[in-house]
Order: sequence, then structure tokens, then C-alpha cells
Amino acid sequence: MTQRVIEELSRARCFELISQGGVGRFVFQETQGPAAVPVNFGVAGERIVFRVEQRSHLRDMLQGPVAFEVDHTEAASGSGWSVLIRGTGEEVDMEHVPELLRQMGPAFPHPWAEGVHNVWVAITARKVTGRSLSVPYLAAIF
Repeated sequence: MTQRVIEELSRARCFELISQGGVGRFVFQETQGPAAVPVNFGVAGERIVFRVEQRSHLRDMLQGPVAFEVDHTEAASGSGWSVLIRGTGEEVDMEHVPELLRQMGPAFPHPWAEGVHNVWVAITARKVTGRSLSVPYLAAIF
């Protein structure tokens, strides 16, 4: 059996890996307990940005600490990475959205679900951790 290697990732490497956006899980505390919701996201500096509908339970979502998790796996090689961001979330005033869009470039969030997702949310990263799992090159050959 091939031994896998787990590597701790730097904060900079974590943001590099997630910088193209995609799908992540927004984790927050609601009245019924912890919840994790998949959302399309973008990255603006060290802020995670996504959109929600006005009628969402935004008040619950943004109270207290929040987390955001993104991962990527390669089934064929058994390798991948995972990034966990802990911080605070806030609703972004519409006047600040153009600046966020400039920072995100082409990788801005497009919601999956139908509806009007006109509320922008930003998570400011406080603690960023990540790990990668890989198969050493020599072990993969022999």
C-alpha cells in the first residue's frame, strides 16, 4: 500500500488554491444548531464573497463566528487538498460591491439556485488552515 503524505499549507497557499472560486461550504450557527450550506464563492483579497436571497436566514448566518470550507480531490491519484477559513461574516453594502467585483476579477460568484440573490456576504478570514494529501512520486512508481 502506498504511503500518503499530509502537508500543512500556509495561509498564502490556502488563498492561492481557492482563488479561482467555485463551490464551498458556508458554516454557521442557526437556531436549530450548526448548519453547512454549499455556495458558489469568489475571493477578494482575504475575504470570501458569496450571494444569498433577501429572504434567507441572514440574521442567523451572520451572528457569531462562521467558517468556510473548500476542498479538491483527484480520484485517480488519491491526492487533494482542503482549506478551512474561520472568521466573521457581514452583509456587504451595495455601494461596496463594485470594488469587490474588481478584486475578484472573472471569478465572481454565480448562484446555483433560482431566485434573486441580491444580498452579498463577505467573510473576513481570521484563522486559515489547510492540508494537502499526496502520494510521493517514488512510492507511486514502485
